[in-house]
Amino acid sequence: MEANLKDQQLKNGLKNLFKKVIKLPDNLNPYDVRVFCSREITKVFSKINYIIKGSENLPYEQNSIFIYNHLNNPIDYSVSTNFQITLDSHFISSIILYKYYNNPGNRIVRCSLENELAHKNYYDKFDYVRVFAERFIPKTMNYRQVKEFNKNFYSQSIDNLKKGVGIIVSPEGFSLKTEESPGMFKLGVFKLATIVKPEPKIVPVVMANFDKLLSKSLYKCEIMKPFKMSDHGIYGPNDPKLLRFIESFNVKYKRWVKNLIIEDLDFELEIQSLEKSIENQKDLINPVVFYGSSTIRLWKGMKNDFKGLNVINLGFGGALIKDLSKNFSRLFRKIKPSVIVLYLGGNDLTLGYSSEKIVEKIKNFLELVFKNYPNIKIINMSIKPSFERLNDIKKIEKINSLMTAESSRNKNLIQLNFYEKIIDKGVINQSLYLRDGLHFNDLGYKILVNELKLALKNII
Repeated sequence: MEANLKDQQLKNGLKNLFKKVIKLPDNLNPYDVRVFCSREITKVFSKINYIIKGSENLPYEQNSIFIYNHLNNPIDYSVSTNFQITLDSHFISSIILYKYYNNPGNRIVRCSLENELAHKNYYDKFDYVRVFAERFIPKTMNYRQVKEFNKNFYSQSIDNLKKGVGIIVSPEGFSLKTEESPGMFKLGVFKLATIVKPEPKIVPVVMANFDKLLSKSLYKCEIMKPFKMSDHGIYGPNDPKLLRFIESFNVKYKRWVKNLIIEDLDFELEIQSLEKSIENQKDLINPVVFYGSSTIRLWKGMKNDFKGLNVINLGFGGALIKDLSKNFSRLFRKIKPSVIVLYLGGNDLTLGYSSEKIVEKIKNFLELVFKNYPNIKIINMSIKPSFERLNDIKKIEKINSLMTAESSRNKNLIQLNFYEKIIDKGVINQSLYLRDGLHFNDLGYKILVNELKLALKNII
């Protein structure tokens, strides 16, 4: 019964969106329509559990090309006769572009057939870049006419990119089931990337399960590292290396989709990867072990930042305190650390917990650590303020304050307070963050390094 309710709620949300968009005035600015739609979709997805990974990979450049593997639309979520709103592309324009760039971008959408009145009435409101898709060609048009019309894709996309607008496009030109996705990529979008000057970044967005009923699946999205075609030695639309690149990239993309299908909230793939890295460590006696969520995981320059120290990075992204507790014995069973540096608690804010409850969970985790290592020194880094969690700033400040008080009662616990170093004239210093407003860039990590070096100097 509950499963059916989830599906019905999603369907109702999409139906309401469709009706609202259709009723918008025909003379309304298309950009305003896109923003309206993004806000409505954001409301719909606020009631849905989903996994989104890799926000740290979002480029600063808004005028990038966001490519994705296009998935079938669930027929059960039809909003009109033979018309379903595409969940995957709406998710990207709303939950990614609108959220992080304050602009939903422009999408590449196929032209409507004569009998697809709902499709036409809906998408005509947005003034998206339109192309004829191979499975939806009017009988009155021949190949040459279709090819000539589709050339508009280049000129219109280039115009958008030069105006600073991101482009969202599926390189396949058709949709598939998650398990079969992606289909073979076409040349168009990759040629486009070599034509535009200055050269745009291509951002791969991997989608899984958006073709399925919400009651039977978990919607998943992963943003991979962006690249330029020149990174692969391709400098023009007629470069002979282009075809080989697309073929190999398609194979890689299929692997990404398969991995995302497996990925779950237990972080099993990441934990297995960390276990392998531990096996490759030469010295597991007296290291400084960094343990926690993505602030630890993304600290790529850690070894270089702490030259002369044996440091081990055991961070895994999105981890809650319970996940760190669950995997502690598994990851630390062969390690005898001298110091453990922690970053935890921030992700638990997403569960709506109070500051007191999160601190209680942190203290329970600390008990687990001290039970295994009675004399260990623990440095607990304060939770950083972030644009992603502006609504939780007061909670974050309370947690940091309570943990400072806890450290005064425990000589083996050091609370590393760097919060004020992130604040500039009463506001968060944006220059310290990646585009997602949640994770540190190199400047942000430099602050952590300086503070940690001082703390470590006093205990090692």
